[in-house]
Amino acid sequence: MTLPDFDLDWHLWFERWEAMQNCYIPQRLYRFALMLELPGLPREDKLWILDLGCGPGSLAFLALRRHANGLIVAVDFDPVLVAIGQQVAKGTTDRIQFLLADIREGGWWKGYEEVFDLVLSATALHWLNAEHLAETYGRIYGALKPGGWFMNSDHIASDNPRTQALYRKILQEKHQKAFRKTGADDWNGFWEDLGRELNRLDLLALRNEAAFWEGTEDGQPKRFHIGQLERCGFEEVEIHWQELGEAVIGARKPSVR
Repeated sequence: MTLPDFDLDWHLWFERWEAMQNCYIPQRLYRFALMLELPGLPREDKLWILDLGCGPGSLAFLALRRHANGLIVAVDFDPVLVAIGQQVAKGTTDRIQFLLADIREGGWWKGYEEVFDLVLSATALHWLNAEHLAETYGRIYGALKPGGWFMNSDHIASDNPRTQALYRKILQEKHQKAFRKTGADDWNGFWEDLGRELNRLDLLALRNEAAFWEGTEDGQPKRFHIGQLERCGFEEVEIHWQELGEAVIGARKPSVR
């Protein structure tokens, strides 16, 4: 799907996205801050940073604020979210390159061997099935420079199905409370309203039918993530923060192989 150059208030739609995501994702901005702080990378260095499943660039813009000399590649499968990010960045920075791509395609990664100092992802990789997520972890490892870091904030399930069901119930109650308090759009409301502005009334339907929804809203269990990252060769694999079925996982590529 491609979009013409609509005259929209793209900054407004970015803010509506932020308000919605903050309702769905507990301690979202705190988690972003952890992801950028824990690797301990020098703030003034000219770092290469990759944001996988970037959406409209929420994490990419924060990463650039911390690493003002950084160069950021922000990639997503959704053309609408990429368009929002591109429009918000226009005229303000040329240090974020938004790309429309399917990270499941191995060919996309071939130009990025040992390029990045930091790879980030937030609330995105749970939509990959187990096979594609394992492949993606291996490709992330290959794309990192020796000593580089991978930080992932996402839905990460309990290894116990009963516990995960409780997590899901409590999180849904938190979501409902947050939306009542803030009046923010929920997922359907955001896409329906944006679709009306774009004169694309099928926008929500296209999101729900998209081929990249292949994973699970709960995410893969913790043991899967830790095991796959270690199998790729990562060290210092650690869950740095967790609340219910939400977590921040970090991993470092060894400096010397």
